[in-house]
Amino acid sequence: MDTDKIFCSILMDCLIEHGVREVVCSPGTRNAPLLIAVAGREELKKHIVIDERSAAFMALGLSVVGRRPTMLICTSGTALLNYGPAVAEAFYQSVPLIVVSADRPGQWIDQDDSQTLRQFEALSNFVKKSYEIPSYGEEDEEMRWYVNRICNDAMIESTSGRPGPVHINIALGGELGKKRSAPLPSQRKIEMLQAEGFINKEIVNNLAEEIAGRKVMFVAGFLPPDARLNRAATEFCSLPNVVPFCETLSNLHVGQDSSDVDAVLTAYHRKDLKKYAPEIVISVGGALVSRMLKEYLRENRDSICHWAIGHQHTTVDCFMSLTKRIEAAPSRFLFQLAKATQKIISRDGCHSDYGEVWKNLRREASKVKGNYMDNIGWSELKAFRHIFNSVSDRINLFLSNGTTVRYAQILGHYKNHASYCNRGVSGIDGSVSTAIGGAIAYGKETLLITGDMSMAYDVGALSLPDVPPTMKLIVMDNRGGGIFRFISTTSSLEEREEYFCSAPRLPLEQLSAGYGWHYEEVHTEKELDDILPSFLKRQGKGILRVVCPPEYSAEILKGYFREKIK
Repeated sequence: MDTDKIFCSILMDCLIEHGVREVVCSPGTRNAPLLIAVAGREELKKHIVIDERSAAFMALGLSVVGRRPTMLICTSGTALLNYGPAVAEAFYQSVPLIVVSADRPGQWIDQDDSQTLRQFEALSNFVKKSYEIPSYGEEDEEMRWYVNRICNDAMIESTSGRPGPVHINIALGGELGKKRSAPLPSQRKIEMLQAEGFINKEIVNNLAEEIAGRKVMFVAGFLPPDARLNRAATEFCSLPNVVPFCETLSNLHVGQDSSDVDAVLTAYHRKDLKKYAPEIVISVGGALVSRMLKEYLRENRDSICHWAIGHQHTTVDCFMSLTKRIEAAPSRFLFQLAKATQKIISRDGCHSDYGEVWKNLRREASKVKGNYMDNIGWSELKAFRHIFNSVSDRINLFLSNGTTVRYAQILGHYKNHASYCNRGVSGIDGSVSTAIGGAIAYGKETLLITGDMSMAYDVGALSLPDVPPTMKLIVMDNRGGGIFRFISTTSSLEEREEYFCSAPRLPLEQLSAGYGWHYEEVHTEKELDDILPSFLKRQGKGILRVVCPPEYSAEILKGYFREKIK
């Protein structure tokens, strides 16, 4: 099969699922696969117009009066530019148009190839969003998912909020006139629900009917602390058919075992967990730290429907199974959904013990992981366990990226303090400065736990003005990027220490003295136990350096993930 035939089919089927019924086509060679795909779909009413300028205005009229999106299809080159006047009119009239242009594969742009120009974003000033579908990936399931997601997002973008045109530029190569023989599976449609306040009661009741009695997993990524959301999530997760997976950075505390994400997922063999996979995943918050949770849900995506709650800048389909994008305040929506589902369960009873099943799985996982940590020597894992057990509920905790935030995730921190980390794009830069800014805003006890590499990257932050006396830093010194000793990509490379771990020159004691920070250093478990309580209580900004054996720490971490329930 040619890639372009598959991608064109996905495009057409997605747009039809979203209600597109009119298409205005202009003839051409490069857009032959698109025209073939259109011709084979009885759901579409086709209008063949030679002149692209007239075609676009005709599509505008169809959408204005028909009150639904119309699709435009053109070939490559200047054909697309002729759509400009009508697309601009549609933009300022708030009329949804789906502009689809055929293009040469990317490697032929600006190569003096016939009928070729820079088409992607050519209409960017007059469309809500521009999208590009590449000319490769025919056998790649991930690329087919990508095209499906782009098409869903384009339709949602065009029709939601203030409606308007969108542009999908699809690169086409190979045998352009070749028909595809085998049909593709039906395309997944992502629905959009929007509400400024409470969602319509009838809609919520229908959603509650859909989840009552089914296996539901509640997943929370990074979020700011929010007492209302915490109450709503706690109520929702108390339903007998719901299991919570709330990461450390979600700042949601819905149960003592809700944040032990990696502990339970690594305590069992993945094939043994398949039978416990959810039927519906309801997610809130940003990106997840846990690679294990993402992989687990992606592996079971064929049997999962995913509902994403909250305002997003685009269609985020992290688990490759998104079916509902719910643009509403998570606290309000979860409160409504919990109440409606509770009524259904009270009326009909609930025959699902999904939540209790996962509680038992977690209980067994906690035993085996806890026993492992009880019997390890001095290492990063041992040190982090001591530190997290000593942190009070009153403290604001900041974590740097890399191993630090992952250790917090592994240990499943249960205390009700706020946790922060720069997980938007997960860079190691600026961790110290961010924490100091947070300490100034909070005005109370603030602790940053960072690695030595992240500390070295932002060491200039020690000189920032107005650092409050409530600010504390714990620097985990494992001689550079410890994560590179753990991950399979780099752990066995002979260049690992020099080129990846790259132990920084970090004269912390001298820097602390120069910038007026109290400084202490520990090298053993006993030293940490002796110093940590007084360090955290001491008045004045302070730095504690915790030195751990790098190679042994990496082996301990690998062993933790290998530790399974027999």
